[in-house]
This record gives sequence, C-alpha cells and structure tokens, in this order.
Amino acid sequence: MLRAFKNRLRAIMPPLIFLGITWYFAWNAVHGTRGLEAQHVQRTELSQAQTAFTSIDAQRSLWETKIATLSGQSVARDMLDDESRLVLNLADPADLVVQLPKTQPADGSAPAPNN
Repeated sequence: MLRAFKNRLRAIMPPLIFLGITWYFAWNAVHGTRGLEAQHVQRTELSQAQTAFTSIDAQRSLWETKIATLSGQSVARDMLDDESRLVLNLADPADLVVQLPKTQPADGSAPAPNN
C-alpha cells in the first residue's frame, strides 16, 4: 500500500510542478511588475512626475526669489507698493493713468493687446 502511494505521488509530482510554474508565470505576466508593458507604464509615470517636478520647482524658485527680495532691510518701497497693488488689485486715486493707442504691427496682423 505504501509502495502504491509512493508510485502515484511520483507520477503526480511532475505535472503538479509544471502546473505550478505555469500558473506563477502566467499570473505574473498579467498582474506582475516586470513585463515590457509594465516598464512602459512606469516610464510614462516617471516622465509625468519629472515634468510636474520641473514645473513645481520653477514655481518654488520664483517664490523664493520674491520672498528674498521682500524680506529684511532690502525692501524697496516702490517694489512693495507695486506688489501690494498687484495682489490687492487696487490703484491710488492720485495715480495718473495714460492710455496708449493701439499700434499696428509691421506684418499687418491684428494689433497686440495692451496690458
């Protein structure tokens, strides 16, 4: 009886091992992180993250520059006044506003808007 069990076990083991290996690689191909498609997705995500980082880093540099120029004893009154008017969208009633005429570009296209 024990000999028959060993013989059946020896007969069943190779197909079970083969099925286990096949299941592992088939599952990993569908759900894994090592295939060519997974690498393509990871590279796309990396490039998107690098683009976002570059944009945010540029904004951070801009804010650091603004903060550095507005901090300490180096604050210029006119620069602070201009920045506060820009942020608050206010104008002094004593300011003189001069409207410039729209100029025609040399190539004959539509005039550029005045800011």
